[in-house]
Amino acid sequence: MLSICLQRTRFSAAMTKPGPSGAPSLVLPELGTFTDEAQRASALAELVQRNKLAKYSCIAMLPANSYQLVQVDLGELPVDERREAARWQIRERLDYPPEEAVIDLFEVAPFGGEKRPLTYVVSASSNYLREQVQALSKTGLTLAAIDIPEFALRNICDLFTEDERGLALLWLEEHSGLLVVVRDGSLYLSRSFNSGMADLVPYADGAYESLTEQLDSIVLEIQRSFDFCESTFQLPMVSRLLIAQTGQEISAIYGYLNEYLTTKVEPLSFSGVLTTPEGFSQVELNGALPVIGGALRREQN
Repeated sequence: MLSICLQRTRFSAAMTKPGPSGAPSLVLPELGTFTDEAQRASALAELVQRNKLAKYSCIAMLPANSYQLVQVDLGELPVDERREAARWQIRERLDYPPEEAVIDLFEVAPFGGEKRPLTYVVSASSNYLREQVQALSKTGLTLAAIDIPEFALRNICDLFTEDERGLALLWLEEHSGLLVVVRDGSLYLSRSFNSGMADLVPYADGAYESLTEQLDSIVLEIQRSFDFCESTFQLPMVSRLLIAQTGQEISAIYGYLNEYLTTKVEPLSFSGVLTTPEGFSQVELNGALPVIGGALRREQN
């Protein structure tokens, strides 16, 4: 499966195939930049031609700022009325006319107990999605699905089958972060962070006391997320929290989070769960994490 994420001035791509031992192999991690639509088309065409990808099935991975993910209460509405009801509930959160919203829904069922599942709506502008589809179709790729980073990170967590109690994964981009909590293939929680590596990198020279304010905020949000999973879904504490840093790795982060969180904190490592090409560090691969997760997608609808 091939996964591509198109952003305003850059793209990322990844492809996986079954490995000889049963574990998947990553065969195409790639990052590219462009300045205009013509350069983007040329870069994508070159990617497809160089790797002989024409007519491959492709996942379009949406960038984090291109869609809305909102919890909604649809009660006991019939299935055929739920999408329109969700559109009406989120209309004031959209920066485009609600009638132009493409709507999809998913539910998160409690791990235990008798509580009703929570319903979430994913919404994106039809004009934006149309532009994404057209850009990919011009390369000869066959679009299989449009996906979001939350489920891509879920797919990454599914690689770690030895963690029977599930995993949490925190992906730290330059200016933002995304936390997911996953167990038995189910995405129980996703939480966005307004801070990222840019807030931490200036203090990577050893002045660890300067990290306190930023890391205290991250600790608080993570603990709130774990508490929410326990109270809402009756989900026991996950086995580990994996941290995926991008740009560079700041080792002080792991020690700080381990000191203040009740679950074990470790850096994300693909060693033993995903075969990766030579010449790529884990930090470099972390920069393409959503498309790597998209390329691990198993569902086709």
